[in-house]
Amino acid sequence: MAKLLLVEDEPAQLDFYKCLLAEDGHEIEEAKCGREAIEVAKRFCPSIVVMDLVLPDMDGAETISRLLKECGHPKIIINTGYSSYRFDFRCWGADAFVVKSSDPSELKAKVRQVLSAGSGREESGRESRN
Repeated sequence: MAKLLLVEDEPAQLDFYKCLLAEDGHEIEEAKCGREAIEVAKRFCPSIVVMDLVLPDMDGAETISRLLKECGHPKIIINTGYSSYRFDFRCWGADAFVVKSSDPSELKAKVRQVLSAGSGREESGRESRN
């Protein structure tokens, strides 16, 4: 299975997503802020980063930019409670966008979809622009 990095500053949500995605056999690391996400990603080399955008130390869009530049271009799934970020051009480097809800099936489906898309980062395949 894949190596996933979860970036979430709310402990209960972090635990929930960790349990949810571990069900599919993924190896999971976690970070509670943008700087920690970059440090962990450099060491862990995740296939996918599942991240919130509202973080305590660094803007989520800046975190995405730094992850892509400094950490080997992992796939990124934005998982946020704010649907308006979908149209923020600074977030278009992400491969998928999920609005948090009480139904976790969309997040699990996006992880599977991004994993099955392969390792290329073709412009036409970027889900976040839909």
